[in-house]
Amino acid sequence: MRSLIAIIMIAFTFMSCEMESPQGKVVFISLALDYDAPGGINALENPPEDQKVLSMQIKALSESSGEIYEEYLFLEKDGKRSINGEEYKWNHDDLINLLMDIDTVSTDLVLFHYSGHGDETGALVTDTISSNRLSPEVLLTAFSGVDGRKCLFLDSCFSGSFIENSGTMENGEIFENGNLKSDSLLSAVIPSFLAAFENDAEDNDSLWILAAATERQNSFDSWDTGLPQQEKFGAFSYYLALALGYDMEHNAVTVPAKGERITFYGIYSFIRKHMASDLWREATPQATLSHFDPVLFEF
Repeated sequence: MRSLIAIIMIAFTFMSCEMESPQGKVVFISLALDYDAPGGINALENPPEDQKVLSMQIKALSESSGEIYEEYLFLEKDGKRSINGEEYKWNHDDLINLLMDIDTVSTDLVLFHYSGHGDETGALVTDTISSNRLSPEVLLTAFSGVDGRKCLFLDSCFSGSFIENSGTMENGEIFENGNLKSDSLLSAVIPSFLAAFENDAEDNDSLWILAAATERQNSFDSWDTGLPQQEKFGAFSYYLALALGYDMEHNAVTVPAKGERITFYGIYSFIRKHMASDLWREATPQATLSHFDPVLFEF
């Protein structure tokens, strides 16, 4: 594994020379799998584009806010696997080892994105072999050893399984058989944030999760609302890219004006507000409950 880390860190040799500067660092780690190979399961068309656009936008935000940027893009496309564009037959162990070896400090920002299948336990299907899946316990344990502010964006079915209080909003009046019944955003959001204040959350929380759906819902890879380029993306990743500022209409990155901020709950609120109501009722984004809203980017 050390050799793998050495290979994918070559691109950042120049950046590593700057680590003694007062700059912070943004690390973007993404897994995107289209499963388009013989014996693959339910091939998905959109994960590679999800990863590509999010990488472009997050890089632009990082550089505009004066941060050092690193990325580790684990991709399966057309039956081939690669890391940062270099062909490599990675598996979930390579990701775990990367998290064990990654060089970050408490002030750095680590963003993790997954676009692909999730099984009924919520585990991320990084391989068609059942033993090679990232369960919530395994992935969250690995992230617990990573220094920095950590945000996980999970675009997969049953991804709410990664969030301890994902079931908080399910009070019988809002959900039925895993699907949202209420048309009122406030009726769903208010109970969640009240629960957050009842918890013993502390201001030194360092990991937040935003998931595409509850632990009982499917996410959307094929959807149709007539929005620009929507056919290229999974629904959750599409709205996540919009929330981060990506201009879908012109297919271009954008950055906020000086003095503006992007926060975790700002992203969550944007997605819940702008996602098409029929999608939102069937795949309801879930967020870690906390009274502390981390600033991800400041300009």
